[in-house]
This record gives sequence, C-alpha cells and structure tokens, in this order.
Amino acid sequence: MSKVRLRLSGALMFAANLIGYLTGFLFTVFITRRLSEEEFGVWALIGSYIAYSLTPFNLVSTWISRDAARGKKILSSAAALYALLTPISLIIYFSMAFGSAAVINYDPWTMALGVMILVPYILLSLGTAIQSGYAPQNLGIASILFEISKVIIAFYLVVTLRMGLIGAFISLSIAYLIQAAILLQRSKPLLQRRVSRELVMKWVKGAPINTVQIVSDVLGATDIVLMSMITGQAIIAGYWRAAAAASALVTSSSVLMTGLGPRLISGGSQRDLDKAFDFTMMIMTPMLFGFIVLSKDILWILRPAYSSVWTAACLLALAGVIGTLGNFGAVTVSGTDRFDQVDEVSMRQYLKSRIFALNKLNLAVTAFYVAAVAVYLLVFGKASIVELITAIAGINLLFAMIRASMNLKLMRKFTGLKLNLKNMLHYLMASTIMVITVHAGRALLDPLPSSASRALPPILALVALGAAVYGGVLYAFSKNFREFVREIMDFLLSILM
Repeated sequence: MSKVRLRLSGALMFAANLIGYLTGFLFTVFITRRLSEEEFGVWALIGSYIAYSLTPFNLVSTWISRDAARGKKILSSAAALYALLTPISLIIYFSMAFGSAAVINYDPWTMALGVMILVPYILLSLGTAIQSGYAPQNLGIASILFEISKVIIAFYLVVTLRMGLIGAFISLSIAYLIQAAILLQRSKPLLQRRVSRELVMKWVKGAPINTVQIVSDVLGATDIVLMSMITGQAIIAGYWRAAAAASALVTSSSVLMTGLGPRLISGGSQRDLDKAFDFTMMIMTPMLFGFIVLSKDILWILRPAYSSVWTAACLLALAGVIGTLGNFGAVTVSGTDRFDQVDEVSMRQYLKSRIFALNKLNLAVTAFYVAAVAVYLLVFGKASIVELITAIAGINLLFAMIRASMNLKLMRKFTGLKLNLKNMLHYLMASTIMVITVHAGRALLDPLPSSASRALPPILALVALGAAVYGGVLYAFSKNFREFVREIMDFLLSILM
C-alpha cells in the first residue's frame, strides 16, 4: 500500500468517524426518545441476538478477508458460502428471540421481526469481510452513507410517523442494505466466473480454527442478555444499552486502525503500526476526556432517565479506550503470523500459531468476565438498576485492563513491534486544557431542558469549542500534528484540482 493510499484510508476513516459521531448519536436520540425504557431494552436484546446469529459467518469471514488482502478472486465463492450458512443463522435468531420473549414477558412476534435487520446485515457482513482485506478505505465511504441514510429514514418513520420499534427495525434494515450494496459493488474486481470449491472448502476447514475467537466474541455480548434473563426484565438492558451507546462515541475512533491488520498481513512494518496508533490516539484521547465532562448531559439528551447511569458510561468509555490499546497488540500478533499462507492449513499448524495463543487467552478472560457478571447478578440482582449497571461496568473495566495487558505482552513476546508513545504527552496536555475550557463553559449554562431539540445545541457548541481548543493547542505544540494537517490539506487540494 503506497503512502498516498495510506493517507486516503486515514482521511476517509476520519471523515466517517466524524460523521458517524454526529449522525449515530442523532439516530440514537430518535430511538431513545420515541421508545420506552422497556422497548429500548428489547431493541438492545435483539441486537445481541443478531450478533449471535452471525456466528456461522464469523467463523469463515477471517479467512475470506485474509484471502482478499492477498488479491484473490473470491467474491462468488464467498457469496455462495454465505448463502449456504444463512438458514443456520435464521434458526439461531428465531430460537433465541422466541425463547427470551417468555422470560421477559414480551410479545414474541415483535422480537421475531428483528429478522428484518438480520438479513441485510448478513449481506453487510459479506461485503465487510471482503473489503476489510481488499480496500479498507471503502468501509469509511460506506459507513458515511449508512449513517446519513439511517438518520433520514428514522426521522421519517420513527419521529414523523411515530412507528416506534417497528419503524426502528425498518430504518436500520434499509440503511444496512444500502451499506451492503456499496461494499459489494466495490468488491466486483474480485468477482470470478465460477465458484471455487477449493476456496470454499479451505474456508470451511478453517472454521474450527476460528471457533475459539468466535466463542469469545459471543460470550462478550452475553452480559446484556444475562442482565435481562436473570432479573427477568428488559428495562435493565435499555439502561445498559444507553450507557454503552453514549460511551461508544469515545471508542468509535478505533475504526482508524481498521487497515492495520491487512497492512501487516501483506508485509507491513513498525511504521504502519506507529501511523495507525498515533492517528487513533490523537482522536480518542480528547474524546475520552471530553466525554467524562459531558457524559451526564449526553445521556440526558438520549432520555433524562438515562442520565442516572453516567458513572457507568464513563467506566465503559475508559474500558473501551483500554480495550483499543489491547487491540493494537492483538492485531499486531495476528497480522504478523504467517501460518496460513499455504493453501491448506491444518489444525496442528493452527494450534502452534500465535493466533491460537491469542484467542485462547482472550476466551479465558471473556469467560471469567461473563462468570463474574452472572455471579454478581445472582447475588445482588435485587439492587437498583443504577447500582447493577454501575457495578457491571466496573467489572467490564477490570477485565478490559486484564485483556489489554495480556495482548500487549503477547505482542512484545511474538513480534519486534511496539506501541510508540512519543506523541501522547502532547495529546494529554491538549486534552487537559480542552477539558478545563469545556468544564468552565458548561458551568455557565443553565440546567438542560427536557426537550432533546433544545438540550442538544448548547452541548454541540461545547463539543465544537473543545475541538477548536484541542486542535489549536496541538497545532501550537506538536510538529507531528502540523505535518498531519498539511497532509490532509494537500490531499483535499489534490481532489479539488
């Protein structure tokens, strides 16, 4: 990948992140303001069930992505395999939707309608698997259009027509379909005339190799389900999802590291790791600092009742940042492993690989996390929702620290690469000055009104103020940031000219 392509990928990811920050939050406001706490909890549970239902595809998507990164013609073969796996995915979804409806005492057919999100998401999963290896910058383009389209559709269906949960289903399904169509269209250069049985069998044979990692991912999405199943109510999932959605604004910048894995697979170096890490932390550091100051207000905008879990949201945001640091270690370990370069990968080769060591340890940490959440809920399940959510967020932070420490140790053990922290002092200094300014500005504002439309403008003004202060301070003290700004300006000028 050339330097120009690296700049293009970074710029597109940054633009997607910025637009996603605004439109994604706006979409969530539409949903939380029009759905009750219980309905939003059901919405959150359906999202978890969709994650479970994607398990068959996740078992093979890694191999599809790695072959796409090597330029192989895989589109037809990947599409054929996804078509064969779709019935299994649908069975998983309906089984979980109907089974949980009885536990939380909710209409099972409403939960079953979440399948209208699952089907386009399967197509999106196919496009993402290919493009994450072939051309990661296309993920940014598709993400921008997805975020814009879902806000427009949700405003009409959820806000204007007041279609509630069903409107939310339709909005997200159409937006996912648009995103999937873009990614698949961009994958046409990898289209071949026939389905390669050899490729399909290679991916299927590789599925057991991915089992440990996928089980870990599935377990990681189990906490929200445990909350509802053990307490017997969907409303707690709504509060947890609100805290997680707000904190996700901080970790959304982790998308900037999307291209690192394919780059390392294709022969990348320390320079590629430095570029991805520096760019990610430059955005994520001020977002964390700013979120801690404005978290209660952000949750208030979602729904005044959700502001009570602002402490949990801050803990989740910090856990997300620490998790991102650990992900750099995980991506570095997996991206520099060459065990699967041959056409036939044996289980013995996998068991000796770095990827297996990484996945095995991550599965153990995730299993202990889920067990800790379950034990806590069984013992203290009668506590208030705020107490439960805050405590579980604390458990989440603890295990994020354990996982990140483990991944970074594996990176040091298996590779010669390391995280370069030379610019972090500048980011921390600029973020601190930004926080002081934003906090002072917030103190001058009156208590927020209950109306989201009236509460949002002053908070957006504070966000803009914080961004201006952070950028100004960083530009004054960081030569690296000034060079970055010049690169972006040159890139934009090259497009205009």
